[in-house]
Amino acid sequence: MSSFAELNAFVEQWDRQDDGRRIGSGSQTSAEDFALERPLLTPLPVEPFETGRLFTPRVDRYGQIPVRTNRYSVPIRLIGMRVRIILHASHLVVYDQNMRLPGTSG
Repeated sequence: MSSFAELNAFVEQWDRQDDGRRIGSGSQTSAEDFALERPLLTPLPVEPFETGRLFTPRVDRYGQIPVRTNRYSVPIRLIGMRVRIILHASHLVVYDQNMRLPGTSG
């Protein structure tokens, strides 16, 4: 796949092919099951919600914070303080109180 558009087209094609699949010995297809369930689904929330995991590590004497099995450097002025971090699937955001630290992705 060379682009998201190409990937999305592939997923949409796969999804259409999957509509006719029967699960186990079920009498209905995936598309028929979904048609029955669709009215029962609740709408997505209007307000955005945080999808990352929150941690509040203390900055060690080397100016680093432990996050799971990794260590990340933060400004040395934070040594001894707790910082708030949000760990996402592909990036980490570090906050000093309510301010995002420069250089953190997100």
